[in-house]
Amino acid sequence: MEIFVEPCRVCGAIQQTFKVRKSTETYTSNWVACGGCNVQRIYPYPVDAELAAYYNDKYLEKKCTGSVSHLLRFSPEYRPTVFNEYAQSVADVGLTTAALLKSRILDFGCADGIFLDWLRSLGADQDQLRGIDISEEMVELARQKGHRAVSVEAQAEFSGEKFDLVTLWDVLEHLSNPVEALRNLTQFLKPGGHILLQTPRIGLLSDALGESFEHYLPIEHIHLFPRETLINCMIPMGYRVTKAMSFGANAPAAKIARPYKSAYDRLAKLTDNGATQVLLCSWQ
Repeated sequence: MEIFVEPCRVCGAIQQTFKVRKSTETYTSNWVACGGCNVQRIYPYPVDAELAAYYNDKYLEKKCTGSVSHLLRFSPEYRPTVFNEYAQSVADVGLTTAALLKSRILDFGCADGIFLDWLRSLGADQDQLRGIDISEEMVELARQKGHRAVSVEAQAEFSGEKFDLVTLWDVLEHLSNPVEALRNLTQFLKPGGHILLQTPRIGLLSDALGESFEHYLPIEHIHLFPRETLINCMIPMGYRVTKAMSFGANAPAAKIARPYKSAYDRLAKLTDNGATQVLLCSWQ
């Protein structure tokens, strides 16, 4: 009997090494490390219909594994924490509030419009902001707040529009074809425009933590990138990395008491070994 081996959607290689198996009440996923590019990916890949059903079924209320809870992250009381995270990441890559306020910005993977909410709280002109998301349910929530948002299937509505900045906040890891998505996003960038993306980073911490690494989320985190691979994917598309950094020791407060959590997080950022990476790239 012939056994079909799915090639990596980042580099096309079929060689792979098993890394981790994680389960929730509903889903079980295996991650393998690609022998060609070192990206860790869910194997076998989730099918598109399964993903669409997952993200359109009360996604904001889901409790994942470990300390990851969308119900908490998207709750009103947690908004100040998320807004502070945006402010910190934006500052870390050298973007100023003044620069953001004069930019046309497209948030790809906008969810319920939370990043657009933050921009609006700074005084951004809502007419300068756009959002795209895989979930019709999320898009509707963003629209209810007054944001101009569309589904991935309807993104042609923004064709011809050019933006100074395209953002992907914890989105790349959710995509079935992340390289294709990054290439397609160039159509929305002005020459000299920037893309800002935040995504988990495979490396020292993931190797040390193994299955305890919080970014192994069944069905959701399909591709987890080492920084070098991510950069090597983007350069041929015309992107130039202007800033790359990482933060977070993957030490959730529910498990690691202070002051140890703060110390671990500080060390992860200072040594650039964080579990989450942020890249600012210019295009052409």
